[in-house]
Amino acid sequence: MATSKKYLVSVLSNTYFGLDYTTNNLEPQIEVVLLTQESKYKANSKNELVKGVEVGEFRIFTSIDGLNQMIGELQLLASKMQNFQQLSVGINQLIEHSKTQNQNEQ
Repeated sequence: MATSKKYLVSVLSNTYFGLDYTTNNLEPQIEVVLLTQESKYKANSKNELVKGVEVGEFRIFTSIDGLNQMIGELQLLASKMQNFQQLSVGINQLIEHSKTQNQNEQ
């Protein structure tokens, strides 16, 4: 099975009530739908490769507690990515400095 990159296109949701069978109470639930896309290649009638896009979905069913936990974990990821982004700025400056220095030496 080949692995390909899937890119997030959109986030949709559906809210509904689920029945808690132990209490017989209705509980608010949410379905989070992540729409994704990935590249797909096919051979046409002339045996040429043609690039296309395939749309997919991933559905998560959860409660408000699960949704809040997911939000918290995503916020932690965003914080880590901000630190990583700052690191990339510094590395890119070093690369540019190195390029400039090499051009000056030539």
